[in-house]
Amino acid sequence: MAITYQVKKVKNPKGIEGATYYAARAVKTSDYTFDELAEDINNSTTVTQADAFAVLKSMKKYIKQALLAGRRVVLSDLGAFKVALTSRCYPEETMESDDFQPSVFIKGIRVGFRPEAKLLKELRAEHSLKRISSEAMK
Repeated sequence: MAITYQVKKVKNPKGIEGATYYAARAVKTSDYTFDELAEDINNSTTVTQADAFAVLKSMKKYIKQALLAGRRVVLSDLGAFKVALTSRCYPEETMESDDFQPSVFIKGIRVGFRPEAKLLKELRAEHSLKRISSEAMK
C-alpha cells in the first residue's frame, strides 16, 4: 500500500512577499471503519467478528473514561492518547481578581495521539508513495 499525497499551495513560511510555495501533503483515500477493523481481526485471528467488535467497543468506552479522568492512555506498540485543552491567554493581573474563572478562557478540548516510536519506525521503513493530481498543477 502507498501513502497518497498531493502537492498543495501553502502559506509562505518565510513571509516573503510575492513568493509562492508548494509542499507535499498526505491525502486521505478513504475511512477504515470500526466494522472493517473487526472483520480484519476476525480474518487474521481465531476471534469472531462479533467478539472483536465487542472488544473494540469496550476499548473505546474505557479509553474515553480514562481520558475524562485526566489519564493518559498508553497502548504499547501502538501509541498513547491524551486530552489537551485549547485556551486563550490572559494577563497575570487577571488571575489576582476574586472572581477569576480560568475555565472561561478554555476554547475547546482535543484528543492527541502520539504513536509509539516503533510504529513510526515501521511506517518509515515500509512506506511507499503515490502522487495524485495536485492543485499545484491545475
